Amino acid sequence: MKEITIEEAYSYKDLIFIDVRSPSEYSYSTIPGAINLPIFSDQERKDIGITYKANKEIAYEKGLLIGSNKLSDIYKYIKSLDNRNKCKVIVFCSRGGMRSKSIVVNLNLLNINTFQLVGGYKAYRKYILENLEKLNRSLKYITLHGNTGVGKTDLLMELERQGQPVLNLEELANNRGSIFGSLGLDKPISQKMFDSLLFEKLRLNRKGYFFTESESKRIGNIILPDFLMKSMEAGSHVLVKAHIEERINNLLKDYIAYVDNNKVYKIISNNKYFIKRKGSKWVESLTAYLEEGDYHNFVRTLLVDYYDQLYYYSERKYDPYKYIINNEGNFDKSIDKLISITYNYQ
Repeated sequence: MKEITIEEAYSYKDLIFIDVRSPSEYSYSTIPGAINLPIFSDQERKDIGITYKANKEIAYEKGLLIGSNKLSDIYKYIKSLDNRNKCKVIVFCSRGGMRSKSIVVNLNLLNINTFQLVGGYKAYRKYILENLEKLNRSLKYITLHGNTGVGKTDLLMELERQGQPVLNLEELANNRGSIFGSLGLDKPISQKMFDSLLFEKLRLNRKGYFFTESESKRIGNIILPDFLMKSMEAGSHVLVKAHIEERINNLLKDYIAYVDNNKVYKIISNNKYFIKRKGSKWVESLTAYLEEGDYHNFVRTLLVDYYDQLYYYSERKYDPYKYIINNEGNFDKSIDKLISITYNYQ
């Protein structure tokens, strides 16, 4: 049987990972880009686990029967990948056990060239945790600061479109990093999946620097690693500015399609920090704007009374800034100025 370690796999340019674990295992965390072709459904995996505790032999027989019935579909799918570029097809399960082994053995017998990942996902996880910080050591960071709504995310998106290396941490965390951070987004990702996505970003960086946005230690339910926070602090810092009306319009553009008044109302009214820091009357006035559909004043109040005050001291940390950008009506110029900073790293 053909085997390959994760270290060996990453020495090749073109890889296709096949994750044969159950759908819930896959959705919680996997190797980025992996295709899920589960041998067992979640219920089948649970049933086999229960059987295994009582009788290992019967559990193996049960697993063999279920797996053999799905082998034909897995074979057809992998064959349909049109692997003319001779990508390495690597199959993995949790620990490099029977699930991936049975698939690789049978596919190779059918002349489909595949490899089993030694140690499975567990070995992959160990590998990225050991190498995340190492990959980060030589990278420099250009970090965008500025009040909520100045357009930092839009700048990052345009920089990436123009081929610049961007580390959009909120995108990786699937959270916009505020109390409304999950509005309009899929369910939160796990810390393990975030680590995997971060690893891929660092691994594939070829320019030695990243553009990123200033973040706190936590984004939603994701904790940023200390080494990354320290590298961002040691890099170049850019203050992005825009007028309050421009910021309001930016936020309305980003959020208005996802506004569910009932959901937003619950977020506001259940926020203990709001009530303690701003008082119940302030919360009532804020929710009144929401109930009236006056989103402009709703956003303005949040910015002026909450977010601007919240970020005032953290943004002063790097004052005076070496680079200051006025992003109001000067988007293209802002991009040009940001790109000019990279000349220091080339």
